[in-house]
Amino acid sequence: MIKGKGVSTGIGFGNIVILKNEIRKIEKNIVEDSDEELERFHKALQEVIDETSKILEKATGTEKEIMTAYLMIMQDPSLTAETESQIKSSKVNAEYATETGFNSVIQIFENMDDEYMAGRARDIADIKDRIIGKLYNEEKIDLSKLKPNTIIVAKELTTSDTAKLDFKNISGIITEVGGENSHTSIMARTHLLPAVTKVENATMILKNGEYVAINGENGEIFENPTEEQQQNLIKIQKNFIENKVELEKYRNSESKTKDGFKVELVSNIGTPADVELVLKNTAEGIGLLRSEFLYMDSEKMPTEEEQFNSYKEVAEKMQGKQVIIRTLDVGGDKEIKYLKMEKEANPFLGYRAIRLCLDNSQIFKPQIRALLRASAYGNIAIMFPMISSIEELRKAKVVVEECKKELDNEGKEYKKDIKIGIMVEIPSVAIIAEEIAKECDFFSIGTNDLIQYTVAVERGNEKISNLYSKYHPAVIKLIKSSIDGAHKAGIFCGMCGEAAGDELLIPLLVGLGLDEFSMNPNKILNSRKIINMLDKKECEKLAEEILKLGTTSEVEEKLKEFNKKIV
Repeated sequence: MIKGKGVSTGIGFGNIVILKNEIRKIEKNIVEDSDEELERFHKALQEVIDETSKILEKATGTEKEIMTAYLMIMQDPSLTAETESQIKSSKVNAEYATETGFNSVIQIFENMDDEYMAGRARDIADIKDRIIGKLYNEEKIDLSKLKPNTIIVAKELTTSDTAKLDFKNISGIITEVGGENSHTSIMARTHLLPAVTKVENATMILKNGEYVAINGENGEIFENPTEEQQQNLIKIQKNFIENKVELEKYRNSESKTKDGFKVELVSNIGTPADVELVLKNTAEGIGLLRSEFLYMDSEKMPTEEEQFNSYKEVAEKMQGKQVIIRTLDVGGDKEIKYLKMEKEANPFLGYRAIRLCLDNSQIFKPQIRALLRASAYGNIAIMFPMISSIEELRKAKVVVEECKKELDNEGKEYKKDIKIGIMVEIPSVAIIAEEIAKECDFFSIGTNDLIQYTVAVERGNEKISNLYSKYHPAVIKLIKSSIDGAHKAGIFCGMCGEAAGDELLIPLLVGLGLDEFSMNPNKILNSRKIINMLDKKECEKLAEEILKLGTTSEVEEKLKEFNKKIV
């Protein structure tokens, strides 16, 4: 069994087709007729443009957005100017001129301050490779005409590769590189295909034509699976399909219990591209947009304008539904190279998130200004992470007011009454919930860190992972304290940790009075189904019983008993 990172859930069976990047040795040749060579280049370029245009005609949603931007790049005359100049002035062959000409453009893009533009270097490299492939008359696998039940394996799939994929005949995707927010992962989730990334040397280990099974949930890949393995995966797949059909009934249902208690089911997302999944799963808003996507995997800090454009895009797409955006939350397990953060003995207890931002106005202010400006285009709310005291919250609010005055002086629009909330992820805040709730507009309980700080267990430490549990009685009591404190102050309380989408915990959270459940978009329909089956009064009784328990195992057992009654 081979292990990677599951980025799109589902089970896939099929035969492998390996896409290997061509390694070419491009030689420099002097040609007699530069006009003829220039014509060869233009013909190859036009063929690539025509292919892309055909793909764009059939594209919809996220795929259309990606391919429209890609086509605009290749139609820009400045992209080919250097190549054309070399062919004319130096009389070199088109292959060599394309390689060197495009590489000079790629280098310029890679060195740009604008992160979006720097990220386009990979798209330009893809266009270059496609043109050179045409010049060499290379025969590539026709990705639009694959055999049924194909498992695609590649080092990485380029924008053009992904757009050309014959999704109806693909059973799964395996790549060596790429994360949850890569084009490949996004498109796999859009087409409901299992996908596994970060499989080291996949193109060398796996073989063309080999029969494999993949699990996009946990990242497992089985080469020539045994009958037992296949049957186990078929059971998982069958349950997945049956559940999917069942959940369609809840797509347009209200998120309320049998006795009328309404809650909001919203989504956690990592990039603007995930909004399509949010809308597809009929979430009622976004309970957590992690703003780190603008800062991570970049050599430079994003500008205010870059941030503004990203937040504005999400706000507009959500069409008035609330979008809660968390300010920069780095440190601990999330480092950013260019911030030059010092190594700490206990990074999870150190200089991170709001602590870092309050000390660095050059980081914090551009983000707050961008969030305020974007609020003029939709229902944006600002959320501060890692707040541990009322004093910290007050300092953060002062920065917001300073930014508002600056924007007023500049004549820039923003939502005057924008909501300000905090993550409840440190026990100190859960304990003083009633007091700190008077200073903000909403809470969102971050259970992932709240558990870690309550039971003193680093969640990534496998040796003590058995001690890390969302069912710990102390964690349950802190959740209750947070909800009660919020309600006494007249504000709403949500939850954006993994616990919000936990089937066992949902009845308890309803009983405790949680107002908003924020989760992975793919969990929305299942959570709505569960909530529709609940009775609020019965959930309140469950909460009363669980708050009297003293051990994690007792809590979990009681939740399982209740779950059996409603399923």
